[in-house]
Amino acid sequence: MKWKMGLAMVTVSGWVAAIGLKLGSKADLADSAFLIGLCLLILGVSSLIMKTGFLTPVAEGFKIIGERMIRRSRSMERTDDLIKGDHDFQAFKSTLSTRITQSTFIMGACSILISVGILIIKQ
Repeated sequence: MKWKMGLAMVTVSGWVAAIGLKLGSKADLADSAFLIGLCLLILGVSSLIMKTGFLTPVAEGFKIIGERMIRRSRSMERTDDLIKGDHDFQAFKSTLSTRITQSTFIMGACSILISVGILIIKQ
């Protein structure tokens, strides 16, 4: 929970610093903050959709096509089996994926809120 609040504070501080340093007009900064926030939210939602497994049949289909077109060595297959069997590595990947998804949502939401705040203050 602490890292989430810290990330939100860093994001807000960055946009406030950009406003304070007059890196552009307030309208330009609001547009930039909204666009960056929107892109981050789209990345977060895409990550969440991939994690739910909604597109797994499509990904598996492309994987099968790739296996038919490119030969794989036995050592590569053994390596893939070892990676699939390594529970610590799988837990690390899951934790990292969750952190990245949460980070993109937090930074995206903060950026969009900052852009709305800039527009409200501007008027």
